[in-house]
Amino acid sequence: MSKGKTASSTIVFVVSVLGIIVGLNVISTRFFKRFDMTADRVYTLSGSSKDLVKTLPDRLNIKLFVSEELTPQKKTQAQFAQDLLSEYEAYSEGKLHLEVVKMKPEETEKEKAAKDCKVQKLTRGERSKNKLEIASSYLGICFDYHGQIESISAIEQAEGLEFEISGLIKQMTVKKRKVAFSSSDGALLPIQGVKFLSEQLKKSGYDVITVDLQASIPDDVDGLLIVGPKQKCNDRAKYVVDQFLMKGKSLAFFIDGETMSTPKGDAPPGVDLPEVAQASDTGFEDLIAAYGIKINHDLVLDKQNEAGPVPYAGQMLGANHPVFVAAAPFPSEHAITTGMEMAIFPFVSSLELVNAEQKQTSNVTYVLLAKSSTESWIPSGLFIFDPLLGKRPVPTDVKKGPFGLAYAASGKFKSFFAGKPAVPEQKTQGVQEASAISLPEESPIKESKESARLVVVASSKFISDLYIGLVPQGLQKYLANLQFGLNVVDWMAQDEGLASVRNKGMQNRPLKDISPATTNMIKLGNMIGVPVIVCLLGVVRWLWRRSRRNQMKLKGLSSTPL
Repeated sequence: MSKGKTASSTIVFVVSVLGIIVGLNVISTRFFKRFDMTADRVYTLSGSSKDLVKTLPDRLNIKLFVSEELTPQKKTQAQFAQDLLSEYEAYSEGKLHLEVVKMKPEETEKEKAAKDCKVQKLTRGERSKNKLEIASSYLGICFDYHGQIESISAIEQAEGLEFEISGLIKQMTVKKRKVAFSSSDGALLPIQGVKFLSEQLKKSGYDVITVDLQASIPDDVDGLLIVGPKQKCNDRAKYVVDQFLMKGKSLAFFIDGETMSTPKGDAPPGVDLPEVAQASDTGFEDLIAAYGIKINHDLVLDKQNEAGPVPYAGQMLGANHPVFVAAAPFPSEHAITTGMEMAIFPFVSSLELVNAEQKQTSNVTYVLLAKSSTESWIPSGLFIFDPLLGKRPVPTDVKKGPFGLAYAASGKFKSFFAGKPAVPEQKTQGVQEASAISLPEESPIKESKESARLVVVASSKFISDLYIGLVPQGLQKYLANLQFGLNVVDWMAQDEGLASVRNKGMQNRPLKDISPATTNMIKLGNMIGVPVIVCLLGVVRWLWRRSRRNQMKLKGLSSTPL
């Protein structure tokens, strides 16, 4: 009887536990939850990614091709990708279907399916202990939406994978926003000069085009970027830009207050002529000042700086220099700078608000996005680039910082051409005819809509390929510049959804500078403090044990009969 009761109790207990486990699994398939303790919640989908798959207009099929024979590192990446895609599927409410395709050697049908899905078979090598393993394998993702095929042909790292997945889903299922780069007056173009930025914008789901400022900008363009014009613009270009902003659209200027150039002339053999700073005149300065932000013709130098390309003895070397200003931390919580730790502003000029006292009551809101440190300064007189400038003390007779480096503004702007006649577009009737025909007159818009947005950064090199291209060469901190530029476009297009996702794969957390006294205290703490703490713990334990022994002796005496 006793054994039967015990057996039945055991069976009931086991069945109950199994029922609870099954029930929890069923609940977990419908109500997905993950506890992520990482700083940026790397292993958890961002809110924008969840909203993206929840609002899918139609069914999206995803296939994850994974070879069964992967190196340990690739197996970890494969598991991360599968978990991430499973989370997309869980939040899609049935609109996203995931299929994991296990690849074995010489499976012709599956290899053909992977090829049709643009997933590549790559030869990978990984060193472990004393051997090098080389094998061909698959690890890629295929997206199929209404017969349109896109892919992440090979997963190389877990960082930034969510951004790649969400970016592709957005490209395939959401109407693209259009961003234009100015092609006038020698500005940097998506195919040359800002190629890295334009490629990342396309991955984020933007349609990138170029426009000539002599013609009207198409109405379907959401934002216009003018990066580093080298020639002075004419009144027609300023009029086109002004009226684009007045329509409630967005503008971003990356313009230098001063540019570096080498004086003309022959140098002695083996001697390089130094670069000299000269005030730039793009023609946009008065237009930007009319919107409330002034670009000064100067250069900001800062003891808080990072490494950059410096010419020395006929070579380009990476070295810290005051012209590579490190803006950290950012002074404001803004959609552009949220989650960012720092950015590097090469050869940057200072910005200031025009009539700053009156701006507090205007219809435009101004936000300082980046500024130099309190140890920054503006050199007086002619600035000649000196590779060894960072090793010399700061002059005393100079203007000290901090200085504004980037501003964002939004609201109702006054037109630069308010009360002035319109500047018509000029077109010729033919190649042989030099005379121009003015189009019918138009009245300029005098005030913008409230949706108008403006960004001004006093450095064209900030997002140029010259400096973003330093990331593959080991200067990873310039990746923050690319992140800043992408966030600028998101804010301009009023589409900040992917910014939080992008930040997960582009974080750069620089070590904070500490004083020599603090450094010495930390060293002494490691050398003396730790042994002292261990000794104190030993003393405390010894006193505690001695106290216990004394108490036991007293108890023993009290129990002994007299």
